[in-house]
Amino acid sequence: MRFTSLIALLIFLVPLSCAKEEQLNLMSQQESAIDKFAETFADSRVVVDDGVWRVIMEEGSGTTEAVAGDSLKINYAAYIFSSGKGALYDTNVKSVANEAGLELDFDLLQPRWVIVGRGKLLSGMDRGLISVKKGERCYVIFSARHGFGNTQIGLVPKMSPLLIEVWVLDVKKN
Repeated sequence: MRFTSLIALLIFLVPLSCAKEEQLNLMSQQESAIDKFAETFADSRVVVDDGVWRVIMEEGSGTTEAVAGDSLKINYAAYIFSSGKGALYDTNVKSVANEAGLELDFDLLQPRWVIVGRGKLLSGMDRGLISVKKGERCYVIFSARHGFGNTQIGLVPKMSPLLIEVWVLDVKKN
């Protein structure tokens, strides 16, 4: 009886282990593709923090850098990463939404205040926005490990890497 239970348990656990290993391999492939993409920005500063890339397209003008707990006023355009900007799935910029044919509620098309580094955002965004400055425009790019993981959220399929273009309008020290 014990032997049969042990065999049944192993039959159940082996597929779970394989699925987990496949997910880890997929995220590793995503991170390699992100790294390759980030390398194409030779003229831009790139910051990498444990699987999260920030490609600074335009440097900020202020001297104040965001730290965990600070508030940021941002505009953003969120894409599924596909060796660059893939399908747009969310934005608060009207012109970006219109260009992509994405219909959003007018109330959502306004700058947002977010708190960075306190777990209120996707972990990729929390990590990627540390040290941004007012006026900065950047891409924050990360694998499914720091995004939605194995959960489909709206237009974003399971296990999707993400690229979020961010315009930092203000940094407020908290």
